[in-house]
Amino acid sequence: MSFKSENIIDFKSALVKDDAPVFSSALYNWMMFLINFYNRVKKDLKIDFDSFMILQLVVSDSLYEVNKDGAKNYQELKETFEDSSILFNDKRKVNIASIAEIINLPRETVRRKILNLSKIKLLNYNKSGISIGEEYQTVFNKFVPETVTNMGKLVRRWKEDGSLNKLLEIKK
Repeated sequence: MSFKSENIIDFKSALVKDDAPVFSSALYNWMMFLINFYNRVKKDLKIDFDSFMILQLVVSDSLYEVNKDGAKNYQELKETFEDSSILFNDKRKVNIASIAEIINLPRETVRRKILNLSKIKLLNYNKSGISIGEEYQTVFNKFVPETVTNMGKLVRRWKEDGSLNKLLEIKK
């Protein structure tokens, strides 16, 4: 994935001077969310953040497939991840080269991290590709709800201090 200049927000022109206090509040709350998130990846999942990004890339590929049949609510998605036929299907699977390119890591690093994620069964790695492992449902059951709750708190803080409206008003 590459960044295009038209996708980068010029905050100098997007925000006027009287918005600075709202922006600093929003930025602080965002940073606290990220710090908490990064710490939870390390503490709760016991993996480094590059491994987490690899895991999320494989999960996002599976979600792409799941969403082809229509969007799912939380319970439907939870049931999908509990169904081993979804986890180990022969549909489209990502590979080391595509992951390395997308997250900009050396292939060998990605390979080692995938082997580790496979060893702890968060991913399934074989010659046909890389898919979600049987232990991913524990991540989904514990990590996802807490992340959604924390994201909800962040958005509420942004709404309370006016940051959310300012963010929604920013145009390309």
